[in-house]
Amino acid sequence: MHPRNIYNKEPDFGILAKEFASFRPFVKQTGSGRSYIDFKNPDANRQLCKCLLKKDFELDVDFPLDTLCPAVPNRLNYILWLEDLIEDTLSSIKDCLGIDIGVGASCIYPLLGCATNPTWRFLGTEISQRSVDIARQNVERNHLDKQITIKYNPEPRRIFLVEENTKYTFSMCNPPFYSSQEEIDQGLLNKELEPSAICTGSDNEMITKGGEFAFIKLMVMESLQLQQQIHWYTSMIGMKRTIRPLVRLLNDQGITNYTITNFTQGKTVRWAIAWSFHPERPVHVHAIETWRPVYQFEIKLPKEIAFVQDCTNDILQDLEIDYSVEEEDVDEIILSCTAPKNTWSRAARRQKKRQKLQKEDPIDTNTAMETQEPFVFRLDVSSSRSKSSTWYQIVWLSGGNKQQFEGFWSHLRKRVEEQCGIHSGTRFNK
Repeated sequence: MHPRNIYNKEPDFGILAKEFASFRPFVKQTGSGRSYIDFKNPDANRQLCKCLLKKDFELDVDFPLDTLCPAVPNRLNYILWLEDLIEDTLSSIKDCLGIDIGVGASCIYPLLGCATNPTWRFLGTEISQRSVDIARQNVERNHLDKQITIKYNPEPRRIFLVEENTKYTFSMCNPPFYSSQEEIDQGLLNKELEPSAICTGSDNEMITKGGEFAFIKLMVMESLQLQQQIHWYTSMIGMKRTIRPLVRLLNDQGITNYTITNFTQGKTVRWAIAWSFHPERPVHVHAIETWRPVYQFEIKLPKEIAFVQDCTNDILQDLEIDYSVEEEDVDEIILSCTAPKNTWSRAARRQKKRQKLQKEDPIDTNTAMETQEPFVFRLDVSSSRSKSSTWYQIVWLSGGNKQQFEGFWSHLRKRVEEQCGIHSGTRFNK
């Protein structure tokens, strides 16, 4: 559960029953007086969802029993994670425009998103005309028709119904997880679906040809055409086995800016994936380390922090890298660094050496040495507990590409280690 999720503390069903007469018939009590409901009862689930949305978000929502009944805590997890992702890479979560793919009859994500972030706007798309009609009723009932637009999508194999000249902050999706009813039944046997809860939803909400991987793959391939028109493409993932082929797909398509997280509600675990064609990388967002792309490294150096910092300053100046002090105290200094061009590659260093030997006027090397865009990174230099050694960390924030980042780190690491007395073939004993 997300740390900011209000449902980290389980709702008191007894209090809800007193407040909502419609929920009262479904609440039972244990011998010790603890209130509970039967999660296998679809009516109980539906009333719980409606009551939580009304009590905690002042949302009046209705949806038929044969459509997907959204678990409010898990849906809120997704919204909170999006807030983290946006704040980490775009600085502000205000005035966002999002797309909900497969908005459903409940219209849960746009309604929750606008209830928790009043400046947000949404486009919700849906392939079921019936769900479109009910979703629009939910939007109008909550007086959010100026913030939420619902569109019918007549082409199920087309994912993004975007306006040509409109930029979107994010897309989100809770895709159909399964390829057939047989796979749903097998999921219950394998406990991929929580057996204590009823599984409701229409076929188009639960089942798609090829399952969730095929659906998310369509999103990835279509995102290659839209590129930066949507800042963050995101999707829920229902089954852990989908993650590996998705990561492979992103890497095969040259997409290296992505992150994967997990959401836990009770015994149920779901995952979410986000990818972007923008340079800003999420550093502070919760991610599963196993699937995190490599964009940070850390080493330990056998010198005090003052010595390491002096070495670093000399190297950065030699490489013509702009830097400023972000934070500083006696035990730690954080540098914000920008490399406008590649000055550390062998070709760049050879060219610089030739210029010095020939004593010629500087040649315009921008074409040969320029990075694709300014390469931005952070250096965190901090004292160890003993003060006699120093932790040295680099974090790739934006710009450049994976090859440039790793090449720069290799060059910087070699130089700083040599100045600290660690030479090729030797190793500092941590």
